[in-house]
Amino acid sequence: MFRENENGSSILEVIIAMVILALLVTGLNACVVTLINSNITSKEMSEATSAGYQILDKFRGSDYMSIITSSDQIKGKYVRCWTVTEDSIQKKIDLKVSWPITDKKHSIMLSTIIARP
Repeated sequence: MFRENENGSSILEVIIAMVILALLVTGLNACVVTLINSNITSKEMSEATSAGYQILDKFRGSDYMSIITSSDQIKGKYVRCWTVTEDSIQKKIDLKVSWPITDKKHSIMLSTIIARP
């Protein structure tokens, strides 16, 4: 029942094709994992920046004399520490927002100046 002109795939060709396919899928998997980690990092940085700007906006709307150096924690994840330096006409607020991602520690720095009324 075998014909000489019939061409098909040998088992060796099928195995080679499967190995190539497995390598491609493994490479794509690594790319997807990297992309997911980047998205998580970007989301957390965005949340930290938002938390920093919230406290700076609060300072802009509060009483000038009540602005002092302190720190707090947001959502049990982000630590905001601000340092207030004052001269005769203004207060400079330097804010650091820190958060952990797995075993790494990330932070951003923001600052503003509030003039004496």
